[in-house]
Amino acid sequence: MKQFLKRALCLTLAALMLLSMVSCGSQEEGEIKIRDDELFTPDYSDTVESETIEVTASTEYQTIIGFGGTSFPVWIGDLTEEERQTAFGNGEDELGFTILRLHIDPDSDRWADDLDTAKAAQDAGAIIIASPWTAPDDMMETYEKAGEDSPLRIKHDKYAEYAEHLNDYVTYMKDNGIGIYAISFQNEPDLSNSGWVSWTTEEIMDFILNYSDVIDCKLMTPESYNYDKEYYDAILNDEEALEKIDIFATHLYGTKVSDFSYDLFEELGEGKELWVTEMIYPNSTSIADMWPEALETAEHISDALTEGNFQAYVWWYIRRYYGPIDEEGDITKRGYCMAQFSKYVRPGYVRIDATEEPAEGVSVSAFKTDDEVVIVVINNSENDYEQHFSLSDLGFDIGYIEAYTTSKTQSLERTGNISYTENTFGYVMSSYSITTFVISQS
Repeated sequence: MKQFLKRALCLTLAALMLLSMVSCGSQEEGEIKIRDDELFTPDYSDTVESETIEVTASTEYQTIIGFGGTSFPVWIGDLTEEERQTAFGNGEDELGFTILRLHIDPDSDRWADDLDTAKAAQDAGAIIIASPWTAPDDMMETYEKAGEDSPLRIKHDKYAEYAEHLNDYVTYMKDNGIGIYAISFQNEPDLSNSGWVSWTTEEIMDFILNYSDVIDCKLMTPESYNYDKEYYDAILNDEEALEKIDIFATHLYGTKVSDFSYDLFEELGEGKELWVTEMIYPNSTSIADMWPEALETAEHISDALTEGNFQAYVWWYIRRYYGPIDEEGDITKRGYCMAQFSKYVRPGYVRIDATEEPAEGVSVSAFKTDDEVVIVVINNSENDYEQHFSLSDLGFDIGYIEAYTTSKTQSLERTGNISYTENTFGYVMSSYSITTFVISQS
């Protein structure tokens, strides 16, 4: 009996020592760590092998400002308190949005409609931008334009008054405790047949050069409907106008991915921010829970970041049947796809180099801070891929790797800590899924 007890005690001590070595051991290269649950090792049976995703943290691109959406109470009512928390909180079952876009109503009596949501977003750490669709009636006029029925524009002798109107909005929000990060002076100036104000390139340049200084916050360009670079080229090629603009802002409706890149901005836009300030993708005709259609939203975000070098991506209505939150206040599949970025790729993260298309239907983007690397992988194909990762120039020792997946049956479901050797690890990218890998310092 004593011999049995002695043997059992020795086995117990050995097991405790082994556990200590695995979970609390030294920082030797290639050591496997366990954070708070069982180690996850992928099963590669019945998978298709994919090209290794090479991530090089020393090759840096744009700094990320954030992800968000629009609140527009004049058209669809304000968000509820619970919906604000879901949108701008970053806890469980929350989206982690860090940007709120507001509508500058032509009637200043309606500006108060935005205060509750703006305060909630700001308290959660989000920044706030705003855009006008139209101006007060006495500042607008119709004019002749071929093929259009009574398009609107700002009267040319009202530009100074219009600038004061926009600054009055900034002041009003400030007086009510809301800091406006930036405003545009026109939503979609190239879509004048939709009932809001249109601007020519010459009019835009006139307003920027001669009237915009009165606006007491960062100034965005007017936001082209489909990234019409004619508007932006004129600003980039004029040193005085470029000095007055802080953010080049656009929408990407109907814009091909091949047109996301912008060489002139890369050449001349140093120090300026580049944003997508409104988007619905792939459509507004189907509900946001359709799968795998919702993955197309994630692919569009990934392409905007990797092909266009955009720093921010802002959805249209936050609460809508085709948006990140539905009319019942629940996060949709499109919302979870956005959250795969917004919850983990936080403001100040820098996009870094990664193999962007290791297999057919797979899209990759990667980001870093001093002590963390985040990789977002979208598998919009019918294959389960055996996916391997190789990380270089991290600047820190890996402590643990976690994965969060959204699929037809999962919604930001966390995988246990993933085994790794040196700076490599593997995973099974299941068909029609998106996974965010969070690689943290020990």
